[in-house]
Amino acid sequence: MSTHVLSHIPGSIATLPLSEQGNGSAFDAINRPSGPPQGFPASVEGPMVWSAAQGNPVNASLLQLQPEDVIELEAALKSFQALELDGDQISREHFRLPNLGSRLAQCALEVHRGSGMCIVRGLAPGQYTPELNTMLFLGIASYIGDQRGVQNSSGYMLSHVVESKSWTVPREKRHGIHTNNSLPFHNDMGCEILSMQVRDCAVTGGHTNVASVGAIYNEMMQNDSWAVDLLAQSNWPVRVAKKDSSYVLSPLLEFHDGKLMISMDPSRVGPHPNGPVGLVPRLLPEQQAALSLLQRHAANLQVPLQTRSGDMVFLNNYAVLHARDAYEDGESSARHLVRMWLRNSELGWQIPSSMHIPWDAVFGQRAKKVRNLQYPVDPLPEYMAPKYSNGTAAFVGDEEDEDEIVE
Repeated sequence: MSTHVLSHIPGSIATLPLSEQGNGSAFDAINRPSGPPQGFPASVEGPMVWSAAQGNPVNASLLQLQPEDVIELEAALKSFQALELDGDQISREHFRLPNLGSRLAQCALEVHRGSGMCIVRGLAPGQYTPELNTMLFLGIASYIGDQRGVQNSSGYMLSHVVESKSWTVPREKRHGIHTNNSLPFHNDMGCEILSMQVRDCAVTGGHTNVASVGAIYNEMMQNDSWAVDLLAQSNWPVRVAKKDSSYVLSPLLEFHDGKLMISMDPSRVGPHPNGPVGLVPRLLPEQQAALSLLQRHAANLQVPLQTRSGDMVFLNNYAVLHARDAYEDGESSARHLVRMWLRNSELGWQIPSSMHIPWDAVFGQRAKKVRNLQYPVDPLPEYMAPKYSNGTAAFVGDEEDEDEIVE
């Protein structure tokens, strides 16, 4: 097999515990594949393959705003307000950035054909109201992706990833993103560009860590190729909301249109621990072992983002996994991220049919059926407990989350 090189335009789970039988050795000795899965290359190379040992790719992916850029952003904000349009109508057309716009276009290229990520740094959220912070986020993001994804069946387009001090619902009854717990490596299934605005940081912990799917793949092919073969098999029960079934069988890893892609949230595969028994198949022991090894390799290769208040982070959701450290807030402050799901209609990757169902709920025909789209600028004062709460990243259209409001 030849090495596949990803194209590039110049310039541009807290780890799961390994089960006793899932340390790799038992499965590695049985029917070990002699090479990569069918249709996959032996390895991948290019700017999207990186790790901490190879230097910090975050520095190369940083767009540092200068004072003149901030002036231009504030002028665009005032011009948009003069149009007297609703905030959700912000677009490149209505949020003109004649100078900064070209650099943000490079940022979009970096997300799709470079390192897979870009951080825009230089705004101070404390200088703006929540409404203005939201509008600035929408304005900048419109240059990275021109389409926004629906995040739940209630039509929420923004999620506030925070643990509000006003909430009285116990942590164990909340969604994972609304606690201060660590989160495993995953991606937001159905999303193309994961976008996060950092409103405030934790006092201790709370770091977002990222890992290159290409680097993970290469390391696993060298050491645990049997697990790669399992991840590429179409027998993983992924929970979805369909009239005829509560799950679909699909691979977690694909090589499609010359690109290595992952769609994996460990909390969305297999049965929900609080769900009806027998409704969704249990994972096989070897599947559990493969997921654990994936987490281990991601942790070995991870890079901390070291974000600051005001940063806007854009990740290629199919090429970069992310995780979160546990954290502690201060008495008068709280770690607060605003999450948005984006798609770039020109640069976006082709979605394989095996990953289309969650994508359709976010950007496709199913998403278009959701009415009354909402852009909450602040977390709700009272938490609305979902039916089930163990998910890592909210998965749109899931029946188990039908009653959930993403704060």
